Amino acid sequence: MIGEKFVLKIAEKLGSEKNIERFVRYYWLVSTFRMAVGFTIMALILLFGYKFEDLVKWLG
Repeated sequence: MIGEKFVLKIAEKLGSEKNIERFVRYYWLVSTFRMAVGFTIMALILLFGYKFEDLVKWLG
């Protein structure tokens, strides 16, 4: 079936050694950024009494 071959071809390209190395290399950077954003929002809510609705308006 044509669909199966297409999906297998894409899976081979995405699961290549080079893409896995990129993921491992940059995963710490992305996860650190996400934690920093989460910590900042938590600090704004806990320390300064912001409501989440206020933060969403501020970001938008």
